[in-house]
Amino acid sequence: MSDSHSVMHFPLLAPKAVQVDFTGGSLSSEGGLVLLAQLDQQLGLTQRVAACLSDPRLPERIRHSLLDLIRQRVYQIASGYEDANDATSLRADPALKVAVGRCPHSDPDLASQPTLSRLESTVTEAECDQINALLLDQFLQTPRTKPNEIVLDFDPSVDPTHGQQEFAFFNGHYGTYCYLPLFVFARASGEGEQFLVSAQLPESHGKEIDAVLATLQRLVAGLRKQWPSVRVIFRGDAWFATPALYEWCEANTVPYAIALAGNPALHTLSQRWREQAAAAAANAPTGSARRFGAFEYRAGEWTKHRQVVVKAEQTALGPNPRYVVVWGLKGKPRQLYQFYAGRGACENRIKELKEGVKSDRTSCCEFASNKVRLMLSSVAYVLLQQLRRVARQTGLSRAQVEGLRLAVIKIAARVTERVRRVVIELCSSCPSQAVWRVLARRLGIVTG
Repeated sequence: MSDSHSVMHFPLLAPKAVQVDFTGGSLSSEGGLVLLAQLDQQLGLTQRVAACLSDPRLPERIRHSLLDLIRQRVYQIASGYEDANDATSLRADPALKVAVGRCPHSDPDLASQPTLSRLESTVTEAECDQINALLLDQFLQTPRTKPNEIVLDFDPSVDPTHGQQEFAFFNGHYGTYCYLPLFVFARASGEGEQFLVSAQLPESHGKEIDAVLATLQRLVAGLRKQWPSVRVIFRGDAWFATPALYEWCEANTVPYAIALAGNPALHTLSQRWREQAAAAAANAPTGSARRFGAFEYRAGEWTKHRQVVVKAEQTALGPNPRYVVVWGLKGKPRQLYQFYAGRGACENRIKELKEGVKSDRTSCCEFASNKVRLMLSSVAYVLLQQLRRVARQTGLSRAQVEGLRLAVIKIAARVTERVRRVVIELCSSCPSQAVWRVLARRLGIVTG
């Protein structure tokens, strides 16, 4: 007797017997994937990703098109299955097959793990760059009123590596061997969502400012082409504090707010506000206080003086000053620093990328394959961000990826294929049934 037919006995409803086995038939735990697939077809996202790739396979031996492979992999990631190994059991899942575009029973199963792994090893780095460019295109094509301002948040993130992986270097700041992917998020004025517009996996840990400037130039050019009068602002931590970046932004009228590492000169220039904070903290019940100020500063390698904002903070553990160099921004020192501090939302989006779609699952030995994995995770994340946008003004409008997945995708379903139709019967007791119907209507699904 196979394991699926082995009956398990649970003593839960004595004196009645509770018997459990895996013979329920054509069921799926991913019934909500059809909603994500409908959104994807409207956006044309995976179709455009597939169009970026060349297919070296012999046409007469192809069983799974590039589009099918991309959709299968992206939908699996969106459903919480980040490993290609998961295809071993999911390739026959009826709801996933319908989402990819196949009949649940009469059509062949989806691709196996070896086929998906070969996909990772055949996509070139140039093709990854083309896919990365689609992230900005998706942001530009999202329907919205013309924004007056767009803030670009740049942030590198640690991605620990293991074993003999190409271009994995030891990083003293993080204390581990790792990659340092660079993410860029864009927020348009009047919107709460920060959309992923670039995800790159550099080959080194050094400050390759030319690569950063190339990314910034590409993004600014694309935004200004779409909205010629839009104001684009750069925001980043001290990793981006380099004169070349300041000068490029000033020459191209891109205001910025970039953190500066503290040094004796900055401490001397900010002494007045630090003393005020220390005096206020001494009389405060919590033993802490803050004061904000601004002054002109010129580092040794700078060509001119620039405005620096200081947050002079005194805590119970001691002084904690923070410095930000700003240009092209108006406001009081407190307002300017609070604007910079808003980049913390970008760090939350990166956490969501790692926890929600496992963007840090870059465990291949070959560096190029890890770039492909990062791209596929990024595409899945953008698709889920667009789903969250469709869910505006509902209980899911601010849900994290995991919450969105549980409410919309992870729904038990019975899938039946008939002569003229495929019937997907979702769980009758689904707690998110009402909002699911709302999302379906917003995607143009007819009820009746």
